[in-house]
Amino acid sequence: MALQLKKLDESMKDSLAAFMADWDGEKIVPSSLEKYKDGFERLAEYLHTMENDPPRLMSPSTLWFLTDGREILGAVELRHFLNSGLLKYGGHVGYGVSPKHRGHGYARQMVKMCMKDAARLGIDSMLICCLESNIPSAKTIENCGGQLENRVDLIRDGKSVTGLRYWVDVK
Repeated sequence: MALQLKKLDESMKDSLAAFMADWDGEKIVPSSLEKYKDGFERLAEYLHTMENDPPRLMSPSTLWFLTDGREILGAVELRHFLNSGLLKYGGHVGYGVSPKHRGHGYARQMVKMCMKDAARLGIDSMLICCLESNIPSAKTIENCGGQLENRVDLIRDGKSVTGLRYWVDVK
């Protein structure tokens, strides 16, 4: 079956549980999926709120799952506009591929697939960020046409790290 991006629905309950279990102790990306710890229904409610009526000062966002049939391979989140925090580091797009499905180009495919929705929202150029130490993510962004704008100093888990900020032309 062809790869497709799907929004969360009730039919994905079992495949989402398997997808989440595969991360076993690893920090899940996009971070919106952390709401799953409160249950499927809480995650569904959160995603609906973020897309339709996000809290003040937060950018609306849409999250899709990359599926091949009924199995979830990854997830990608598109933020509809950049607030000041997302402009500094975070960007328009966050994505993650299930650990057991990495190395097959799924991250690149998800980013490319969500470009149509970015264009529909009036986004001409997407900011996509990753940590400098995340070489596979940097390669994904570059393979999507990302042009490195700069490096930024960040604090993650109490440690100083370097983030990379790339711009990807949506057209």
